[in-house]
Amino acid sequence: MMRTMSLRVPIPAFVITNMIASTIASIAASTLASTIATADAATVVDFSVRRWTISDGGDGGLRALVVIEGPSWSWHDASGLANALGATLARADSQAELSFLEALCDHPGAFDCAGPWLDGFRQPQSTWIWTSNATPVPNFGWSPLRPAQSMVFPSALLMSGIDGPDGRWIDVFPDPDAGVATRSALLHWTNFEDCDGDDLPDLLEIARTPTLDADHNGQLDDCTHPNPADINGDGLVNASDLSLLLNAWGTADAKADIDRNGTVNALDLTVILSAWTET
Repeated sequence: MMRTMSLRVPIPAFVITNMIASTIASIAASTLASTIATADAATVVDFSVRRWTISDGGDGGLRALVVIEGPSWSWHDASGLANALGATLARADSQAELSFLEALCDHPGAFDCAGPWLDGFRQPQSTWIWTSNATPVPNFGWSPLRPAQSMVFPSALLMSGIDGPDGRWIDVFPDPDAGVATRSALLHWTNFEDCDGDDLPDLLEIARTPTLDADHNGQLDDCTHPNPADINGDGLVNASDLSLLLNAWGTADAKADIDRNGTVNALDLTVILSAWTET
């Protein structure tokens, strides 16, 4: 008998790495598109963004009020969209943080029927937690006589108020057909892709204006500054960028604050040095 021999050619590691990266990028773009395009509840029509800077006593993270098309959406829809945009629903661990979120709610659509969704959730017969970090929801933010929902059913948190926030939150059923109706949510980013340097998450801009990503790859089509460490945009990361960073040291300069934490500091310097290119 004649045996047929098969020749196995090893695939170079860099080819496998590129294939995996390409697959992940494709899945991410597909997930974003399907999340935004499914239920009407996930179509972003407007947003208001503000950074809670370290100089103002914050954590440097970016928060946004997001308003969607349609009469209402569920807490699960809101949480799913937040995750697709690289964010989580916002939480408030202090009165200062809650007050910061309140300021974002001064925007059309924030309190159409009810206020925006927050990150708090309670499973049946369980305790209230912030789902983004699995820590207990503090007591200071509850409206009087709250929580009020039965322990038998899941419940979620949203900002309390009529036509605007009143500095508290309330518990409701997470689905609009079983509870209150809202078409807004508060989101929180610790970091995000911002290739055009406008301090707005690229995915959030695409969610509101899908034509910004005509090829559906999850990136802005007109992005001209893909490397945030290239502060002056000349295609290199070198002494010129280092000089700009040092001149902006300790400030909230939007371009020099590479990691978007609200202050130009050693973390940004680390990014510059890691991305250094030959001149």
